[in-house]
Amino acid sequence: MQRLAALPKPYLFVFAVASMAAAVLACATVVAILAPGLAPSLADKDFANYWMASRLLLSGEVQDLFGPWDVYFSHLQEAFGSEYPWHNWSYPPHFLFLVWPFGLFGYKTALLLFLATTGIAFLFAYRAFIGERNLVAWVAAMPFIVINFWAAQNGYLCAALALGALALREKRPIIAGILLGLLTIKPQLGLLFPFLLVAERRWTVIASATISTLLLVAASAAIFGPDAWRGYIQNVVPYQNAVMRVLEGLFLAMMPSVYGALRNWNFGPDMALMLHLSVAAPVALVVIAAFFRVGDARDRSILLLIATFIITPYALSYDLGLLAGALGLMALRDPPSPEGRTRIAILTLAMLLPLAMIQFGLLKIPLAAIVLFALLLVALRDAGLTPDFLRRRVSVKMDAAP
Repeated sequence: MQRLAALPKPYLFVFAVASMAAAVLACATVVAILAPGLAPSLADKDFANYWMASRLLLSGEVQDLFGPWDVYFSHLQEAFGSEYPWHNWSYPPHFLFLVWPFGLFGYKTALLLFLATTGIAFLFAYRAFIGERNLVAWVAAMPFIVINFWAAQNGYLCAALALGALALREKRPIIAGILLGLLTIKPQLGLLFPFLLVAERRWTVIASATISTLLLVAASAAIFGPDAWRGYIQNVVPYQNAVMRVLEGLFLAMMPSVYGALRNWNFGPDMALMLHLSVAAPVALVVIAAFFRVGDARDRSILLLIATFIITPYALSYDLGLLAGALGLMALRDPPSPEGRTRIAILTLAMLLPLAMIQFGLLKIPLAAIVLFALLLVALRDAGLTPDFLRRRVSVKMDAAP
């Protein structure tokens, strides 16, 4: 293991900031857990949706998850009080397979169990993805670990599924495909996986992921009823689209995409999406082409994990566990050269995004979008895809032509 004192100073800064944030949030969480009753800081979590979904499933009222949003919200108000802030259900029916046991416990116990189980899954997947013991890789993930602990979202879970699939795609292709099938609970995080798998000719992973997804859909329809999927398509998806178009303030500050930045600057949703796609489409083409040209599997993984947050319009700060995997790998290869300082500075900003991007977003500064594009350029250069490299490739082909 690398010694802490041997880390570059910017990474020591990341470690210090994340450690202080962890101490503050851990103390606040302990106080809230030990306090009598249910503190608003614990109740107003995204985990409340998972807990309520499990309770509705166990009580035979699962269809209320997929009906009009006010029907579902009335259950939350009944459980947490009439002043409970707005929450909505936004997941497909097979997400219930991953959260149903938590309704067997009281809210506080269930919250701690959810964070513990998904957190452990993330740590194992992250370690498998990085592939070696190195302190700098763990420092890269610390800000994400801290912010997702406080948010109590599914960031640990989704990152574990994505990073686990990437780590296992060669040696355990069937398991990798199953993990990708489960990742369809948040399909916007898996947009680039099919292209990567085709480029690498991972046919077993593709087959496993396809079959797993179909089985999950069929099993959820059989167990929860076809009305669950009908309600998801007719009610949940349109309402979630409305959320994307209407919500402002903190919600937009949590979005790292160009779409989120433009909406945060008061662009209308249609114009913001059009401009986002005008940027996302070229990035997607470049990265997909890179999948077929880059020889190193780690470089391909890094490009996928970074580009995902540029291409998808809808991701939030607690989804950045996928990005932490890319940062961990990139930090392991910092070059000991003068230009390496710029590289380290970009990586440092990227590591701090889970903790910093919301504050900058509230000030209308699109820190996340800027850093992601800079990070993608660094990753392309690491992979050997520089303008000079491309010119050399074109020259070689022209010289080889008859």
